[in-house]
Amino acid sequence: MTVQKLERNIFQRLFGLCSTRKPSEKGGWTTAAGKIIVELDAMPELKSKGAAVRLEGKGLKDPVLLVHGDDAAYHAFKNRCTHGKRAIDPVPGTETIQCCSVGTSTFSYDGSLIEGPAKGPLTVYRVDQDSDVLTITV
Repeated sequence: MTVQKLERNIFQRLFGLCSTRKPSEKGGWTTAAGKIIVELDAMPELKSKGAAVRLEGKGLKDPVLLVHGDDAAYHAFKNRCTHGKRAIDPVPGTETIQCCSVGTSTFSYDGSLIEGPAKGPLTVYRVDQDSDVLTITV
């Protein structure tokens, strides 16, 4: 498999700056009892395949990357690479996730390492969908 690299400048790579943004609607998601509830109607960023949002705060122990995959399913990951703990971003059109740092470790949607210096797979969270509501078990 040939791995496609996200386009980043050296500054972005050195500091591990991701391009995935937080949701524009702060009320589009909540947390309770080890679950994240996402209202897709309130999260326009996730309408298209390959899109993603960063979920941070609201009592979460770790940040979460939520991706509307190129496979049309939703995928959630602990937003930390297993190499240098940098954030991760989806690579549109490839069904992969990639570390935002210089190492560019690349992972499949199941969290498996495809390429790079990462020390193991990503932490993947279960995502259940009921109509326009996602439940992520963290």
